[in-house]
Amino acid sequence: MTQTALDGVRILDLTSEMGWYCGKLLADLGADVIKVEPVGGDPSRGRAPFWQSTPGRETSLRFWYFNANKRSVTLDLDQYDGRWLFGELVNTADMVIESWTAAERSDLAEHGVDPDAYMEAQPALIWVSITGFGLDGPKAGWEVTDIVAQAAAGIATLAGYPDGAPMRIAGNQAYAVAGISAAQGALLALLQAEATGGGQRVETSMQEALSICQETAHLNWDFLGKSRERVGESQRLPGIGTYETSDGYIFSMVGIPGFGAPWSEVIQWMDEYGMAEDLTNPEYLDTFAGFDLTILLVEEEQAKHAATLNRAQEVISKFYASKTTLELYEEGQSRRLLIGQVATPADIGESPHLAAREWWLELNQPTTLGQPDATLRFPGPPYRLSETPATVRRPAPQIGEHNQEVWVDEVGIPAEDLIAFAGEGAI
Repeated sequence: MTQTALDGVRILDLTSEMGWYCGKLLADLGADVIKVEPVGGDPSRGRAPFWQSTPGRETSLRFWYFNANKRSVTLDLDQYDGRWLFGELVNTADMVIESWTAAERSDLAEHGVDPDAYMEAQPALIWVSITGFGLDGPKAGWEVTDIVAQAAAGIATLAGYPDGAPMRIAGNQAYAVAGISAAQGALLALLQAEATGGGQRVETSMQEALSICQETAHLNWDFLGKSRERVGESQRLPGIGTYETSDGYIFSMVGIPGFGAPWSEVIQWMDEYGMAEDLTNPEYLDTFAGFDLTILLVEEEQAKHAATLNRAQEVISKFYASKTTLELYEEGQSRRLLIGQVATPADIGESPHLAAREWWLELNQPTTLGQPDATLRFPGPPYRLSETPATVRRPAPQIGEHNQEVWVDEVGIPAEDLIAFAGEGAI
């Protein structure tokens, strides 16, 4: 069996949905990630979409993706025995990941579930906390969801249309970015622990993690003293923005000095198809020969060239609309023009390139008891390591699937005691 990057590393994952991706990234790298769930299962197991549109705690596609490679045990931290069991489990771990609210963290600490105490007892232990606004500061106790974090981080104000309200970016981006940042911090802490024998706290604030994802908004404020505004799908200069094709959309960034071929290449391309119209006239060629993005910053320059720019916009829009997305993407790339395919989910699923790279992974996922397994095609990992590859080795666990395996065989709880703990609802 091929060695993985995190062989031998045991991680306890007590996160809500905001921390799932952190545990998944580490599990895919080979860590033994044990998902510690409340008795009855993680409430987010009930999140849509569902396998074959059948709601249930064992049929959530979202849960399956983010929790593949993990094992599951159940535990009630509100009970004394549950907290004792957790302490025994922590003794076997190299790292703990949690996303507790401030109230949960305070309540647990009062009952002995205190990260500092565990780390004092285990000097090499790494404790990762994923929060909305950090462990301290005036907003440390505030409740947070993905949309709250996006709004607080500033990215929501950049999403949407100029004449509309700010919008949430789809796909739980705050959760995803926080998970990536937490995983990065966890790996750095693990490297330090292996070198020195000393663990540490790793803290990720969703607001802080996501605030760096604002493209040039920070630069606009630092250098111009202006807040960057929403532009929606507006094409502020010809050839720059989202354009409709005969079968979909492309994103075009052509003619910017220093970024690929100049505008003369665009005009030549259109002319080869008899669609350049009057853009081959000197007045247009001369304007685009000196094309400079600073025109966006000077209203007088925009007004001076408005007629030329509007005409070029009209011609290039018609040209793009006459061709398929793939034609524009492939031929544009061959001409050193920055044209990107706006891929649909179907495009990704049917991509010959991804198929050739064997990016997709297949896995049999157990569903409701008594029902056949689901055969799933999983997206591959976001990176490739030649010697210690990331892999999807096992499907997402069912609720408490590994209770016997972990509690009895690995932690050492006698089987009869485990039965008693189960009877009282501690696991």
